[in-house]
Amino acid sequence: MNRLALLAAFACFATPALAQDAQCFQNDKFLVIDQAYTDEIGSRFLVRAPEHGKIICDFRERQGDMLIGSPGDPLHYAGLAGRYLVLTRSTGPDGNVVIYDLENLDPMTPYVDIAADDQLTVDDRRVVYWARQEQGTAENCPQFAEAQSMGMGTVIANEVVLDTQTGDVAATGTSRCSMTQ
Repeated sequence: MNRLALLAAFACFATPALAQDAQCFQNDKFLVIDQAYTDEIGSRFLVRAPEHGKIICDFRERQGDMLIGSPGDPLHYAGLAGRYLVLTRSTGPDGNVVIYDLENLDPMTPYVDIAADDQLTVDDRRVVYWARQEQGTAENCPQFAEAQSMGMGTVIANEVVLDTQTGDVAATGTSRCSMTQ
């Protein structure tokens, strides 16, 4: 085997297969490094204190980092609101909103983990989502017949707000009928 072929063969074993670039998100409280899995849906997240100056977005765990996510749990970044990391869990159109309180983190227990529509609003003051509460019927959902004719289901979703200053989670009293697959 010639020297060039030997070096090429070594390079194939020495580098990770299809490594994904990490993405970084930061506010004044936390830096979140999002690393997508290469062979399945979703990401895992390293959480640490915010960095100053140029951020090097490198997914290498350090002493004191919090690791969120594991293979088989299809988590996706949705936002960082104060001390709250907002994720979605889904392999398709229907999924969950998953929110971690990063100041009081038990990595196995999200602050919120609930089936929700994919419409989500995240800003510094609040996180707004539509929590799915009950099956839609002909009586409670104006789109029920249309959804049935397209082979889809329906669900009643309630608008919920997480106040990022107080940590309070409360329904607004607004609900809607959503189509589901």
